[in-house]
Amino acid sequence: MMTHAYSQLYLSKASRAVGNMLHDAVLEFDINATDFLRRFIQSDVAAQFESGNPKYIAGKSGLELFLEVMEKTTGESYDVELIENYQRSPEYWVGWVLTHYQWYSGHTFKSILDTVPYDEIIGLYGILHEADVQKSYEVLDVHFANSESKLKIARKHCGLTQEALANESGVSINTIRAYERKSKDLNKAQFDIVMRLAKVLKCDVSEFIN
Repeated sequence: MMTHAYSQLYLSKASRAVGNMLHDAVLEFDINATDFLRRFIQSDVAAQFESGNPKYIAGKSGLELFLEVMEKTTGESYDVELIENYQRSPEYWVGWVLTHYQWYSGHTFKSILDTVPYDEIIGLYGILHEADVQKSYEVLDVHFANSESKLKIARKHCGLTQEALANESGVSINTIRAYERKSKDLNKAQFDIVMRLAKVLKCDVSEFIN
C-alpha cells in the first residue's frame, strides 16, 4: 500500500494552490508553462510538496508559491498584491492534477513531467477535467507503465537483469526496482550509488539520469 507524504485532508488545498500558481504564471505573467514548471522543480518548492511540508501544502496561496519560485530561480521580486484567484483554467487543472497524481503515486514532479510533459497533460484536459480524479490517476499510470526509465534502458542494453545489476553494483535490488519504476528519483540518489551503477553499465551517468 502506498504511503503518502501527507494526509489526504490537505490534498484539496495543496492542489488548488499549485493550480493557481500555474494559472498565475501562464495567464497573469505570460510565462511559458513548461519553463515555469522547470523553475518550480529547480526552486525546491516542488520538493516541499513531495515531502509534505505543512508550510507549503496548507500555508501558501498559489500567488505566494509563484513569487517564491521566481525569486528563488531569478532573484527577482514582483510587486503584486497577494489576492488568490479562483479561476479554473486548463492551466489551473494541470497544476491541480499534477499535485493529485504526485500525492497518489509518490513520483516526483520531475519524474511525472519527464514521463508526461506539460503539453501532453494539458491535452488531456478536455476528456479528464470533468471526470473523477481516479480516472486521471489511471490514465497517468498507463503512461508510466508504457514508459521505460533511462536506467532500465541502459541495463537492458548491457544485457543485465535487475538481479545481476544489483549483485555487480552492490545496490539493492529493491532500490534498483524503485528507480526503474520511477517511484524513487535517481537524480536524487547518493553519488556513490550513481557511480557504482555507471561502472557496471559501462556508461556515463548522463545516459541514465537527467
